[in-house]
Amino acid sequence: MAKIVVFGASGRAGSRIAAVARSRGHEVTGVGRDPGVQAAASVAAGYDVAVSAVADLARDPAEFYAEAARALVSSGVGRIVVVGIYPLLETSPGVRLVDSPDFPAEHRPFCLGHAAGVEVLAASEADWVVLSPAGDFGGEATGTYRRAAVDPGNQLTYEDFALAVVDEIDHPTHHHTQIGVASV
Repeated sequence: MAKIVVFGASGRAGSRIAAVARSRGHEVTGVGRDPGVQAAASVAAGYDVAVSAVADLARDPAEFYAEAARALVSSGVGRIVVVGIYPLLETSPGVRLVDSPDFPAEHRPFCLGHAAGVEVLAASEADWVVLSPAGDFGGEATGTYRRAAVDPGNQLTYEDFALAVVDEIDHPTHHHTQIGVASV
């Protein structure tokens, strides 16, 4: 079984990811809202997997997500799994939803902040994957999910998303990429 640290374990996604991982026999350490991004590097050191399910809405998103990604990369953790957002999924090859001309301008800074963190990961030698709900969170838990492209109308539960995240930890099949997860 893996030794996993979940940053954001007190949040909606992080708490469910931690619970599913524990139920499968993994050794899980949950880190709450704010241990400080720099502290993340020392906390994650020695773990097999670090899951990042964090947000800091009081900070500049680009600064926060890039700093968080740098901290995880510098920790030397075996694998980095990030909870992403669907506007960064591609609608066609090389074109993300956030890049479309009709994407709401007020949401762009937060989305591009997430993208800054992904860029840090992509430029590193770390083993990483970003899993994003293909749409919004909601609906009834089904115990199933599917890989999917962006689908803003899709309603995926936190519980089903957590299954996808821990399945990727148990059977790491995606590396250096971002994938979408949707309800069945």
